[in-house]
Amino acid sequence: MNNHAHYQAAHPSRRDFFRTLTRSTLTGASLLEYAFHRAAWARAMAASTSNDKLFDIQKVADGVYFAKARAQAEINSNSAIFVNASDVLVVDAHSKPSAAASLIAQIKNEVTTKPVRYVVNSHFHWDHSQGNHAYRVAESKIDFIASEPTKQLLANLAETRLKESLAAVPKEIDALRARAGNSTSPAEKAFCEDQIKQLEAYQREMQSYTLELPTITFAESYVIKDSAHDLHIEFHGHAHTAGDVTVFCPQKRVVATGDMIHGFLPFVADGFPKSWPKTIDSVAQLGFDQILPGHGPFHPNRQRMVDMRNYIEELTEKVEAGKNAGKSVVELQRSITVSSLKSMQSDSYAKFVASNLYQFEPNFGPAAPLQDGVNTNIADIYKNLDRI
Repeated sequence: MNNHAHYQAAHPSRRDFFRTLTRSTLTGASLLEYAFHRAAWARAMAASTSNDKLFDIQKVADGVYFAKARAQAEINSNSAIFVNASDVLVVDAHSKPSAAASLIAQIKNEVTTKPVRYVVNSHFHWDHSQGNHAYRVAESKIDFIASEPTKQLLANLAETRLKESLAAVPKEIDALRARAGNSTSPAEKAFCEDQIKQLEAYQREMQSYTLELPTITFAESYVIKDSAHDLHIEFHGHAHTAGDVTVFCPQKRVVATGDMIHGFLPFVADGFPKSWPKTIDSVAQLGFDQILPGHGPFHPNRQRMVDMRNYIEELTEKVEAGKNAGKSVVELQRSITVSSLKSMQSDSYAKFVASNLYQFEPNFGPAAPLQDGVNTNIADIYKNLDRI
C-alpha cells in the first residue's frame, strides 16, 4: 500500500478535479462548483424557514435514512444513516467538523435521539472525512471504521492536501469579490458575499483541524450484528480510491456506496479505471434494491449504478485503444465526445448527470460542461491505465 499512497500524493486532489472544469465566472473554480454555488444562490432567493440546515433527510427503509447534502462553498458529501437498536451508524463525515455537527443535530431532531456510535469513512477524500472530529466531541463513545488502505491514505495525505486546499481559498475569495464588483444584480452581490463568508469561515475553522484516524480497520469486511439489522462494511476492490468500502444492510436491501457509485461524473485522479467496473460488478452481487450514494440524489434502483459502471468501462477501453495507437491525451479529448459514447446515451445517462450538476446554470447547456468533465476523465484514465 505504500506505493498507492506515494502515487496518490503526487496526483491531483478532488478539489483539483472540480477546478479543472473551468467555464464559469468564478476564476479558478469549475462549472461543477459553480453549479453548487448557483444552487445555493437559488435557495437563498427562495422563501425558506430552514436555510440553516445543511442536509435534506429522507427515510428510505425502516431504520435507514439518506442525508443529501445541500450546496455549500466547500462541497459536503451525503451521508447514510442506519438506526440500530440502541445507537446509530453514519456513513461519511463531510468537509469540515461544523458540517458534521450540523448533521448530528439534524439526526437528533429529525431521526432519533440515540447516540451515534460508529462513523464509516467510505474513503479518504476530504469531503468525506474532515468532519470526523465533530463526532469525537459530540459523542461519549465513538469509533471510526474504514479499510486499512483508507487509514493509511488519511495518515499520509489528509493534512498535506488540506494545506494545499487552504492555500487556494484566497484566490477563490478574490474571484468572488471581482464577480460581485462587476455585477449590477443585488441578488448576485449578496450571493457572492455569502460565499465569501463561507470560505472565510472554512479557513478559520480548518486552521485548527484535528485529524481523526479510523479506530477500526479491516482488510475485506467488518460486520456489525444488531437486533435491528446487520451492517456489512465491505471492501470489494480498487475503484474511486485504493480503499473504497460499501455499507450493505441485507435485511433492508440497501447499500451505501460513497463515491464508488454516485450521481456525478466519476473522479479518476485517485482511481483505478480498469478495476473500477469490476469492483462495481462485485458490489452488484449483493442483495440490495436501493443505493445511498456519496453525492447526488438517492438511487431507488440499480439503473444509474449500471450507467456509471458502463461509462467508466467504455471510456477506459477507448482511452486504452487510443494510447496503444500512439494518440495523445489532446487527440483523444478531441475524438471521444459525449455524443460518441454509447454509455452516455443509454438510459439518458448524460441528461441525468447534467441535471445533477448543471441544472442551476441555464446559460450553459449540458453538452459543453459534460465534455469538459469527460476530457478530465480521459486525462486521468490515460495516466492511470496501468493501475490495477
